Amino acid sequence: MNVDVAVPLPLPGLLTYSVPEGLEALAGNGVRVRVRVGKRRLIGVVVAEDVRAPEGVKTRPIDAVLDVDPILTRDLLALARQTADYYLAPIGEVVRSMVPSDLPHWGDQKVWLSESALMLPPGSSEETAIIEHLTSRGRVKMTDLVRDLCLPDAPAVIASLRESGRIQVRQGRRDGGRFQTAVELAKGDRSDLLERCGRSKQGREVVEFLAELSRPATVSEVCESIGCGPSVVRRLASLGVLLRFTQIAKLPLARHRLSSGPSEPISLRLDQAAAADALLEALMIDEYKTFLLAGITGSGKTEVYLRAVDRVFEQGGSAIILVPEIALVPALAGATRSRYGSATALLHSALSKSERHQEWERIRSGEARVVVGPRSAVFAPVENLKLIIVDEEQDPSYKQDHVPRYHGRDLAILRAHCCGSIAVLVSATPSLETRHNGKIGKFEALSLTRRVGKAELPEGVLVDLRSEAPPSRPGEVHFTDPLKELIASTLDAGDQAILLRNRRGYSPVLLCRACGHDFRCDDCGLPRTYHLKDKRLCCHYCGAVESAPGVCTECNEDALEAIGAGTERVEERFQELFPGVPVGVLDRDTSRRGLATAVLETFGRGDSRVLIGTQMVSKGHHFPGVALTAVLLADTYLGFPDFRAVEKTYNLLTQLAGRAGRGDRPGKVVIQTYHPEHYAIQAALAHDDSRFVAEEMRFRRMFHYPPFTRMVQLLLRDSDRSRAAKSMGMISRALESHPLAKGVRISGPAPAPFERLRGRWRFQLLLRHPSGNRLRSLLTSALPKSISGDLVVDVDPYELL
Repeated sequence: MNVDVAVPLPLPGLLTYSVPEGLEALAGNGVRVRVRVGKRRLIGVVVAEDVRAPEGVKTRPIDAVLDVDPILTRDLLALARQTADYYLAPIGEVVRSMVPSDLPHWGDQKVWLSESALMLPPGSSEETAIIEHLTSRGRVKMTDLVRDLCLPDAPAVIASLRESGRIQVRQGRRDGGRFQTAVELAKGDRSDLLERCGRSKQGREVVEFLAELSRPATVSEVCESIGCGPSVVRRLASLGVLLRFTQIAKLPLARHRLSSGPSEPISLRLDQAAAADALLEALMIDEYKTFLLAGITGSGKTEVYLRAVDRVFEQGGSAIILVPEIALVPALAGATRSRYGSATALLHSALSKSERHQEWERIRSGEARVVVGPRSAVFAPVENLKLIIVDEEQDPSYKQDHVPRYHGRDLAILRAHCCGSIAVLVSATPSLETRHNGKIGKFEALSLTRRVGKAELPEGVLVDLRSEAPPSRPGEVHFTDPLKELIASTLDAGDQAILLRNRRGYSPVLLCRACGHDFRCDDCGLPRTYHLKDKRLCCHYCGAVESAPGVCTECNEDALEAIGAGTERVEERFQELFPGVPVGVLDRDTSRRGLATAVLETFGRGDSRVLIGTQMVSKGHHFPGVALTAVLLADTYLGFPDFRAVEKTYNLLTQLAGRAGRGDRPGKVVIQTYHPEHYAIQAALAHDDSRFVAEEMRFRRMFHYPPFTRMVQLLLRDSDRSRAAKSMGMISRALESHPLAKGVRISGPAPAPFERLRGRWRFQLLLRHPSGNRLRSLLTSALPKSISGDLVVDVDPYELL
């Protein structure tokens, strides 16, 4: 018997292996196997059984079968094939992205006789054979035992022997046990606790982390969030900074203070009830269908789709709910936990290895039937999948920026199609592609037009920065007089505010006024961002970091000046204007340090009055106490060389505006801009969605951009600029001369907007045609087989920089 195996290498197809006698019953579709590729031993997944070996090729045998049950279901294998075909990605790398790399291997477990094995009465002939084999061989691997004895029901026989106590099996390594050590801050002022830490930077970070979290945390949670070892925690406990105690290990849901009690019943408005009824009716038919659930911010879209999840849960089916950011998981998981209890599971990269393994097994076993997570949760191994929700479907975070470059929204639709289930795309500002599919009838559109309760959309306040006095210091963020007055009145009324500045760090450039040196990254050629709190210069494209100097490293002059403003500088300026007001900061740096959930919890409780951050503050949060939101500079995206720049601007402004006025008090949104007449800004200010859509669709149609055409980006990266340009020129000529290129718009080759990143020069081609199949056929047929440099093929690209 031969099988096709997908291995985690950039190969164009599958590799065929023979299955040794005795392993045929185990080597089924969806199980992992260990195979030899060249001189390496790799772990792949069987994707096809009983295949014919290629002519004239002697197949190698697989070394081991690592699973008893398939880790990839039939629909996931179908999804893997279709994903590889659509995104022109190696199927082995697609499969690798579907499976957590740290799942333990059944086939690698060691098995041996227990001391009482020979004293128990004899069992079946299969059990006797296993006992005799172990008597002569001692400890053996599970796969070797099965292969040597050629027992078709070996896993069941081994399980029976283990239950009876005749054999012992070494389990895979587990992180933690039933009990775990937790810590909390000792009583006292934060400043006193920080002083006890001495010069320990990590010790001070632990104190800051627990202070922001405002609750106890496990030692493993602290170490993962800070990036320190347990010895740091032990030292702080010995200094009296932390109090240690032991608690029973809990699921990660408990880490987020999720309520498991019943929630108050919610009465739906007429438009909500109509949308929910449409979803419930489709679930009864039990056929594939995609819905677009669109509605203004705060209109109760979450409750509508949770009603559909309720029905799926009652029917014994499973559901997946996708969100764009890990920071949004706790709030939504709290809502699902309150309805479905421990049947809720989380899947995301911030979980520890043991937590990921635990959640994966709970899903695969059917114990958890409602899965919440970011884009990778679309691969959750659920059985009987009935419903996939894609919340905030327009968000660019759903597009993966490495191989396979899939879009989570599109794979959710594809998986629903594979399973014959329902997909629901949810957004207050749907992407233009999704709007277009709703208009042509590919998706069924459901609309919510009113906010929950008595809440109204916030009043828009436009501030024309052209008429404002320039800031007192170069690059300082604008806190204009109208904005300062509104912040003051909001705080005086006891309400909260959210301020958006879509740049992290202190300033995007640290400039020497004497010689003009701007500390560009050696590998990317772009200025490093200045982080004042950490005293460092960081390239946000390659991650290179260096300490911020006190004087210019080129001319040795004390003439360094921060140009521009990020969230750190906004926070600094805000505290100068409003001293003593508690402030939280939410950006990618906060998320990296594990503080995102803590910042949101603190703001949600009202312990901080103002939330400052990047686009992360605009996504899906429900804070009834927020009466004011403000965009300090609305023009960040408008000048980008990206056809989606205007759409991104409109979505960001509209989503941020939607955070205000969700409670009893009316809200306001302030938009500060140098382009007050721009149609995206005017539409966001007036909540005029139809105006924006009409203008932007006209632009897209005129210049042949999606949704009226399909697009593929070819990006070639090489350490040598001339070689990269030459290679991309060769690719361009090969494509243009092919018969399938007729009617295909080919733009380039040209340097990418960010021409050099991570030490490599970048050249790109853009291909556009109404048929995506035509583009894929052209690339499959015409791309040269041998290309100097690293070629990236991005189907349906989202970032063109």
